[in-house]
Amino acid sequence: MNNDEAKFILQAYRPGGGDASDALFAQALEQARRDPALAAWFERERAHDAAVAAKLRDIAPPAGLRAALLAGGKVTSRRSARWLLPAWIGLAASVAVIVAATLFWLQPAQAEEFSEFALDYASGPFRLSNHQEDLDELRAWLAERKAPLPLRIPSGCQKLQALGCKTVEYRGKNISLICFERGREFHLFVARRADYPNLRDCPQPEFKAKGKWATAHWSDSENCYVLATDAGVDELQRMF
Repeated sequence: MNNDEAKFILQAYRPGGGDASDALFAQALEQARRDPALAAWFERERAHDAAVAAKLRDIAPPAGLRAALLAGGKVTSRRSARWLLPAWIGLAASVAVIVAATLFWLQPAQAEEFSEFALDYASGPFRLSNHQEDLDELRAWLAERKAPLPLRIPSGCQKLQALGCKTVEYRGKNISLICFERGREFHLFVARRADYPNLRDCPQPEFKAKGKWATAHWSDSENCYVLATDAGVDELQRMF
């Protein structure tokens, strides 16, 4: 099971945790325990679901609704058919939501989604697979694992101390992560354009801030890149 499949299942996880023992959710929950980025996403989903559930509890049902439902069995068949109509509408709406969610996870990755994934992963706890300061050694390690290699690392990153690298699964494919440090850490994610054909061409870096974190997204002829840091947009811009 990959993260996309786990997300699709966990979207149906009830806020109260009543699904924890359900076999359908067990594998997805285990995937979330193993992957920090997925775990961070799941926590946000649960917080959102809990907030929605709290708002729904505040909604008072219309007066006389219970009596009207109980009286439904006594009305004529014609009236019963009209009473069933809202249930069918609700069922159709539920099916539409499921179909829409399925189409979302099957559609190609978007550049903005890749940046969000990189930011979530970088801001969560993770371990590097290879601790090495030599960039050539890091490239060799990634090449052995057939991971994407950056054609060119931003000039500012070349002046930083390399910390190490690892491969990360994103939408069923491996991308590369190389980390640098100079007071603050900078995390460079590299994805092959051939693996994600919907990632748009972005020859010049585009910067985005989210709280204390910032990302830069750009691409070249072979790869798409995201550089993420908690040092702020100004510091990130100085990397280029």
